[in-house]
Amino acid sequence: MHGQDSEPPLLFAPLLVLGGAHYLSVFSAEQLHALALLSLRVTYHAEAIAMVFFGFAALLKGYLVFKSSFLPRILGVLPAIGGLGWLTYLYEPLASRSAGYIVGFAVIAGLSTALWLLVFGVNEPRWREQAKASGQ
Repeated sequence: MHGQDSEPPLLFAPLLVLGGAHYLSVFSAEQLHALALLSLRVTYHAEAIAMVFFGFAALLKGYLVFKSSFLPRILGVLPAIGGLGWLTYLYEPLASRSAGYIVGFAVIAGLSTALWLLVFGVNEPRWREQAKASGQ
């Protein structure tokens, strides 16, 4: 369901639970606090699952860029290493300890790819050469 009646993002759920709406008066204060904490925990786990899928996508992107000859291979290696970092969210204690490093490396990898594409672009002659070879 989209539009005005759609559900808010998960991060707003604690605000709704603790917002003092009339229909929540059947719960005690302790129950409302527990529900708010539960919603925060659910949000964290949903984000961790998303990071694992993002890690697999980064690994695949890194592999494809590494195997192509249109961009420097380092621009494929960086996202692949970043993807391995995102996969640490499979084990929460490791992910929570290394989150700063993972995000920092991901920012460096993303910015280096964006900067390369802005300044140098893709190796167009190589692109056309492979397009001709595949058409035969």
